[in-house]
Amino acid sequence: MSFANEPMRVNVPPDSAPTVFTTPISQTPPVKKGVSPIIAGILGVLLLLVVGLFAAYILLRTTRDKSSSVLVSPTPTVSSAVSKTDTPTDETAALKEKLANLEKQIQDRKIQKPNSPAETFSPPKPAVNTARANSPRDGFLALRSEPNSEIGERIAKIPHGAIITVIGCPKPSNVGKMAGRWCQVTYNGQSGWAFDKFMIF
Repeated sequence: MSFANEPMRVNVPPDSAPTVFTTPISQTPPVKKGVSPIIAGILGVLLLLVVGLFAAYILLRTTRDKSSSVLVSPTPTVSSAVSKTDTPTDETAALKEKLANLEKQIQDRKIQKPNSPAETFSPPKPAVNTARANSPRDGFLALRSEPNSEIGERIAKIPHGAIITVIGCPKPSNVGKMAGRWCQVTYNGQSGWAFDKFMIF
């Protein structure tokens, strides 16, 4: 049995287009833009305008009525309290007299000031104290030109135990890890700065 001469059978589907299923698209009906929302807005604005004008009319009318009633008052009345304060009493006369005396004293002082010699301002003199140099490790206390160990030059060496005159000590500062104050001092006619940690007051 030979199959070479027999035709071969193949099942080929017929040419037909496949069926495509699509989902229906929902279409909203077109919105009709009517005139009704515009008319409603215009009517609302007009209503507010009418209410505002009516309120303004009422307000003007009430203020006009009040002002006309004030202008047409028949006769002014004088209260007894006003008439009492218009008449001078002993107390008001005494107060007026005191006021006149004070004004006179002020005028007299103004006249006397230009003739008096001008006062000069003299700053208070700083308190002068003495202290003893206490620097046993180095054997001297450095007298410097500035209150700073880095930029102040050493003017003199104050020996340990020497008495120095302290003119003043401003605000505290630090030298290395030590806190203290730089004090303005004099020693043997030389003036400079020394650190108070190395002084005994």
